[in-house]
Formats: sequence, C-alpha cells, structure tokens
Amino acid sequence: MRLFNLLLSLLGTTTAVLATNDNYTDVVAWDPYSLMVNGKRVFIYSGEFHYPRLPVPELWMDVLQKFKANGLNAITVYFFWSYHSASRDVFDFTTSGKDIQRLFDMAKEVGMYVIARPGPYINGEANAGGFALWTSDGSGGKLRTSNDTYYQAWLPWVQEIGNILAKNQITEGGPVILNQIENELQETAYSANNTLVLYMEQIEQAFREAGIIIPFSSNEKGERSVSWTTDYQDVGGAVNVYGLDSYPGGFSCTNVNSGFNVLRNYFQWFSNYSFTQPSFLPEFEGGYFTPWGGSFYDQCLEEHDPAFADVYYKNNIGQRVTMQSIYMGYGGTNWGQSAAPVVYTSYDYSAPLRETREVQDKFKQTKLLALFLRVSSDLLETVMESNGTGNAVSSSAIWSWVLRNPDTGAGFYVVQQNNTVSRDPQNFSVYLNTSAGAVTVPNVQLNGRQSKFILTDYRFANETLLYTSAEVLTYGNFDVPVLVFYLQSGQTGEFAFKSASKLDFQLFGTPANLTSSKSTSGNSTFAKYTYTQAKGPSVIKFSNGVLAYLLDLPSAWTFFAPPTTLDPNVGPDQQIFILGPYNVRNASIQDSVVQVSGDNANTTFIEVFTGDSSITQIQWNGILLPTTQTPYGALTAQIPGTENRTVTLPTLTDWKVNNSLPEAQAGYNDANWTICNKTTTLSPVAPLTLPVLFSSDYGFYTGIKLYRGYFSGTNATSANITVQGGLASGWSAWLNGVLVGGNPGNASLSATSALLDFSNATSVEEGNVLTVVTDYTGHDETSTGPAGVENPRGVLGAVLYGPGNATLAFAQWKIQGNAGGSANIDPVRGPMNEGGLYGERLGWHLPGFDTSGWEMGSPMEGLNASGVAWYVTTFELDIDEDLDVPLGIELDAPNGTTARVMIFMNGYQYGKYVPQIGPQTRFPFQPGIVNNHGTNTLAVSLWAQTEEGARLSNATLFAYGKYQTGFNVNQDWSYLQPTWTADRLLYA
Repeated sequence: MRLFNLLLSLLGTTTAVLATNDNYTDVVAWDPYSLMVNGKRVFIYSGEFHYPRLPVPELWMDVLQKFKANGLNAITVYFFWSYHSASRDVFDFTTSGKDIQRLFDMAKEVGMYVIARPGPYINGEANAGGFALWTSDGSGGKLRTSNDTYYQAWLPWVQEIGNILAKNQITEGGPVILNQIENELQETAYSANNTLVLYMEQIEQAFREAGIIIPFSSNEKGERSVSWTTDYQDVGGAVNVYGLDSYPGGFSCTNVNSGFNVLRNYFQWFSNYSFTQPSFLPEFEGGYFTPWGGSFYDQCLEEHDPAFADVYYKNNIGQRVTMQSIYMGYGGTNWGQSAAPVVYTSYDYSAPLRETREVQDKFKQTKLLALFLRVSSDLLETVMESNGTGNAVSSSAIWSWVLRNPDTGAGFYVVQQNNTVSRDPQNFSVYLNTSAGAVTVPNVQLNGRQSKFILTDYRFANETLLYTSAEVLTYGNFDVPVLVFYLQSGQTGEFAFKSASKLDFQLFGTPANLTSSKSTSGNSTFAKYTYTQAKGPSVIKFSNGVLAYLLDLPSAWTFFAPPTTLDPNVGPDQQIFILGPYNVRNASIQDSVVQVSGDNANTTFIEVFTGDSSITQIQWNGILLPTTQTPYGALTAQIPGTENRTVTLPTLTDWKVNNSLPEAQAGYNDANWTICNKTTTLSPVAPLTLPVLFSSDYGFYTGIKLYRGYFSGTNATSANITVQGGLASGWSAWLNGVLVGGNPGNASLSATSALLDFSNATSVEEGNVLTVVTDYTGHDETSTGPAGVENPRGVLGAVLYGPGNATLAFAQWKIQGNAGGSANIDPVRGPMNEGGLYGERLGWHLPGFDTSGWEMGSPMEGLNASGVAWYVTTFELDIDEDLDVPLGIELDAPNGTTARVMIFMNGYQYGKYVPQIGPQTRFPFQPGIVNNHGTNTLAVSLWAQTEEGARLSNATLFAYGKYQTGFNVNQDWSYLQPTWTADRLLYA
C-alpha cells in the first residue's frame, strides 16, 4: 500500500501538463495523453469511410449508424479532388453522391466526429491518388512540391473544399475536429527552404485563409521517416497533431497462419518524435487491399478473424495510443474507374464492415474494445509503468504492457502472447499492484491469438473494482451501476470490489459457477469473486446494488450500448444497454416504451436495460413487442428473424445484343473523332513516336480509349504498338476489321508491346485503318515510376513496317474516349463512370435506352470471334420493404477464356471482370444502384480478345444475406438513375 502511494506520488510529479491548442481555438486541444474536445478528454476511435466509393448518399447514414453501433465515435474521410472536378477549376459539391454537406449533417445527426483528409493528394489506391485527372497530362506542374504551376493547380481545390470544411468545424456547430494536411508526404530534408517544407506551409496557409481554425494533423508513411512534427527538427510545415500510419499485419490470403506480428515500438516512436502530443494512428490496419491477379477478400481468412482486432488493437492501446482510425472501416466499391491500377473493382479491404454493408465478426470484436474505451476515462491519462516479456506475469511466454493513471492509480495491464503468431493456449498468473497492495491473480488464460485487459482500481459509478481479470466491456450509470464483463466460454475470471465487505448476490441466467472468498493483501482484506464463463449470458445482482452481466464471446458480440446523446463523447450515464440483435442502430424512450431500431437475421430474444422501472415495453423497428420484465429489472422480448422470409430473385433472361465495335471496320465514319496532331507534350514522359498519342493530351482521361491509325498502300507488313493502360490492362488491334494482335493484359505490367502481323488481313491502296482498343485500370499514384500520376495512358508509340522491316508512316491518327471527355455530361454518375466503347458513348448502359430493334442474344452464347458485344436485359425485383438484402451478380467463364467484361447496373459501371487475370467473380450492387422494387437495367460488355471468341458460363443474381431492418433501403432511387436521352447519339 505504501509502495503504491509512493509510486503515484512519483508519477504525479511528471504529469502536470497544460493543454495545448493551435492558437486559433481551444475547442479542440491536446496534451501528451489525449485529445480534448470542449474541455473533455476523449479517446478518438475512428473508421475510414470514402463516400465516393458508395455513391448512394442515403446509405452513408447506414454506414455511420453501423460505425456508431460498434463503438466508433468518429469517421475519417478522404475528399477526392478527382470526384468533384472533372475539368480544371470546375467543382461539383451538390450533385447526388458529391453533396458532402449531407455527409457532415449525417455525422452530426448520428453523433460522430469527422477527421477531414482533403489532400490535395490522398493516395488511397484511388485513381491518380485522388488528383484531378486533368493533371495527368503534365499541366499540373511538378506535383507535390512548391512549384508555382502546381500551386495554381491545387489552390482552387483547397479554397473550395476548405470553405465547406470551415462551415462544418466543431467551432461552428459541425462535426469536424481535425484537418489533415496532405498524406504520407515524407519530409526528406530538414531545411526551411526545402520545396516540401514550403509546400506544406502553402497548404496550411491556404486552409487557414479558407477559414479552418481547428488543428492540423498529419499521416506519416509508416516508420520510414519523421515528418511534420513540432517535436523533431521543426523547420516549418509542421502540423499540430502528428500521426503515424501502420499496417503491421501484412496480408497473406494463402496461409491462414500468417500475420499477427504486432509492432511493439509505437510507444518509443511517439516518445521520441511527438512527445508533447497524444499518440495518434490515423491509419491503422483494419484490413488490406489485394491486387489484380491476387486473392479475393473472401479468401483472406486471417484478416477476417475477430482475433485480429483483439490482438492488434489492444497492443496499440497498451502503448498509450489514444487516437486510432481503422483503415478501412468500410471500403466500398471502386466503381466507374475510380481505382488506381493496384486494385480491382472491390475495395472491400477485409474491412470490419464489408462492401455489402454487412457487419463482420471482426467489427463485433472491435466493439468490445471501443465500448470499453468510451467509458474508461482513467485510460486517457496514463504513463508507462513497465512492459516486457514475463513482466508482471508468471510466464515468459507472455508479454504485458502496464499503464498507470498517475492521479487515480488505476492500472491497465494488457497481456498478450510474447509470440502473437502462436495459436497455443497459455495459462499463467498476473502480479498486480493495487491500492490494497500486491495481488496475484491465477488462472488467466490466453486462448491462442487473444489479448486481455486486466484492470486495477477501476472506477465505475460510485464503486471501484480493486482488480479484475474478467474483461470489462463497459459500464453504465443507471438507477443502479451496471458492469458488463466478457470472457471466452470455459475461461476463468476473478474480480474484487475495493470495499472490504463480502457481498451477497443472486445469479440469473446460464450458470456461471460463481464463488466468493476472502482474500488478503498486506493489511487489506477483501472479498474476491471467481467464476468460469458458461456458454451464454449470466447476470449477477450484488447486495451493494451493482448489477453485473457475464457474457461469453458470442453473447458479447450481440451487446450494444446505444447513446442517449448526440455528443460523440458519450458518458456512462448516457446509454441504454441492449443484448441480442445482429445490429442496433439507435434506441430512445417514449413514454413507457423503449424504441429500438436495428437489423436482425435470426429470430432471437432481445434484452433491454434502461434502469427506469416505468419503462415496460419494447418496440422493435416500429413493432410493439410482447414484453416481460426480468427479476433484475431488464425487459425482454422476442424479435423476428428472416429464416422464413422468402426473397425471390429472377433468372437473367431475354438478353438483347448489339455490336459495340463498329470502329474496327475500315468504313466506319470517325469524322467527329479527335485528330492526334500534337508533336510536343507537357508530360515528363517522352512519347516513343510522333504524333503524341497520350490520351490525356486530348482530354480523354478515363476508361477504354479507341485509336484509328490511317495509312495507304498494300506493302505494310506489320506494326509495333506499345500501349500503357495500367496494371492488368490489355489491348487489341484490328486492321480493316481483322484481328492482328494485342495483349491479354498482365497483372505485373502497366505497359505492353506487340508486333502486329498483317499477313491475315487485307490491305488496300487507300484508307487502311488500324483500330486499337486500349483498356484502362486507372492512373497511377505518385509512388509509381517513372512519373506517377503523369504516366501516360493509351498508345505510347506506333511504328509501321514494310518489307524488310522498312519503316513506313501512318498518315494520321485519331482518338476517341468517353462521351464528352471532361465535359461531365452525366454529373450524377460522374466523369469516371464511362469509357470510350461505342455502347458507352451512345448510352446503351442507361435505363430507358430502347433495345427493341436489337437481336436476341445472351452473353452465355457470346462471340465466336474477336470483337466487343453489348448485352442488355431488364429484370424486376419486389423485395419486402422491411428487408435489407445485399445483392450481387456472379460471373464465370470457361477455362482459357481471354476477355474483358464490364457490368453496368442502371447505368453505373459497377464491376470489371477479367477471367484470365482475376480474382473477382462476385460483384455486389448497393440499393440505389439496384432497385429493390421495380425495374432494373443490366448491361454487360463482352470484349473477346482472341479469334476464339468469348462467352460467359454464368451470370446469376444472388443475395449475400437478408436482414429484417428499421433502415429504409427501399426508396425511390430515380434521382440517382438518370435515363437515356437522344443527345447521346452525338457521340457515335
């Protein structure tokens, strides 16, 4: 006892630190321990969410509610310059999915902070790293430097987005608390005149002039440099709150035993480089991306394991991290060419909230920690007491972090396997320092990949736990204090109240083998309680008024604590406790009824604790339920599942087909195409031949591009063509309608060359046309050599040969890309949704296009030669209005197929399938992209890259799951699905 008080005295002498602010506002402040908002410490637990990857604004609320339900109190958001600016200095922040004010309003309505990450550069595996695509032609200057041409390029973006952010700062009643400057920009030289330092200062000044007064933050690119911190060689450009991103788990989808290698140097890193600030992980691994030709996310079992969150996130907290954002919280979809070439259509990312908006078990495990952090205020001001192998434990197989609050004495022991890869169970004792003296707790178990929080002098309500080896999920201040413990079934938990007296108790529910006994430590005597966790929940009612839930892991995953406040910093007296459903969105009390909104898959019992005896009934998703009261004051009822609910999905039939490559024929009229007549380029990459054929130089940035090269005479024998479309992109060439070669695409190559053999084609004296169709997987990020975003797309060079390899000349080249180029003729779906295929340009993918004059033909019949066929069908859905049924389409093709397939649902390019590269074969459609009630238009382009032709062997609609819900996914989505108009005929 005396040693414990001496330790507190010594610790307390080092912690008298005043809060710091950015000298613009004290609404958001900080010290070395935590962020403070409105004068209160808060653990920032955030999830990354990219609204452009979910173009249905109504579903943003769905994502935010699920984040909140699983304990997160903030969202971290990239703002994509490319998504809002199709052409230079023209911005759209109001059309459908670009109306970001709706996102801010929703965050405020749900009660979540926003950490803004507006760039200008964002990375994020996004097309061009989020840069406006018009910068890809070289006109943006020397990117990510203080170059004046670049400054003039990005300044209007920062002014526009900065103005919107300023209006939504927490100082203005909005949710935005931090504004990140740039992203993963490494400080390479500590000199005030260095171009990167000047660049950072330019951005910061521009945001301040736009009205931003909240603190600036940063995101270090792993432990590869030390950048922009006031605590290390600050020569300018430093931000207020330094951040370090980290992806320690790696990513292996072929070995379930890989990963789980935690980093244990965060504490030292932050102590060295940002010691006046809270430890901030603005991107911590919530999953990872997989590339073209890699594995699909369903195969990445290690990343989906709930133990991933348990091991990694508790390891971070054990190192005094008090600000963490999961990347990604929800990944979404790289629809409409929004991806960089390093990823395919899905951006599921193995995130805790799947691309389908379904909650993974990993998110449920994350919730257990998040709800604990929400109420554990003593954890927000701690010092590192000790750490290491065998530290405070009886086994060298165990590592522990020991944190201590210097003011209250509360102790937080994080125990994990020394070798976190191990799946072996470990049993050991823990040696605790408590206010009553030293205590040894036996029978602590880590079941393989598991971590635990063991607590001492943990305050809740008007009580204190002297210690506990059962993990605290949360607690609530109701009319009685309510503690929630959890353990894996079969594991032993032991806890003691600080009060010395032995308490009487009653046990309800599943037997938990609870026993009590007297224990001593030094001169202190106390009663300890030991139990073995059963399968299912138990409840203990103690004579001191404390109510304790004992939950096994599956039960704990169904526990929710919806707040009764819109303040993201939720207190223990601002919650309702609910046990049972798959998801709880919110809960409120009206008269004598607790109204609960949520989602559920299987019929189950719901238990609600409000602490108010006047509340007598439960209403679930608007349905008043027969309700009973438990002996300990909770309400229970049965809520419906979907086991007996029928969802009928149609078979895709009645396909119509048309030729989508008339341009391959010599007689096609390309009078309206753009002539490639440039002999110079702003691109830092030199063309291989002239004229310049880079697509961006002619205003075509996204999607497939088509070229027509003219020459005369019958003596041409071949051509050498080099095409660059990004990783996994392919291309094909036809001479006067005959396939003469190309490349099927390679997941490791961005550019490919081929010598086209003309021997099978017929040349004529005048008007020979070589048609080259080039695929596109996005513009590179800045990290990709040689020129990053400015790496050209399209044809890099074209050489025509005659007999004896004599060089001949093309008379002219023309290019065609997406309809309207950068004119953004479909602002709802945006400038990246379409490419230059004939069917895209003419709007064959849009609802309302008349296919009555087309022939019947199915993609399962396909083509018997090379070319591009366009297939359209419609289908009806009639899904019950109270069901959320995530839908998708599954495609397959016969072995050996060499083809490229795009999927358009109601006009949105929502999938790209490349059977020879893979890996994706399943493509989800979100409500709003698909109509759960009414007519849907599905279009499929099938590009056969060889004379063997191509076909699909499967194209089937399917449901990922079905949930009875209180969320409205069955709306009139017509505003998101503008229909075909005749002006599309101008782009033939």
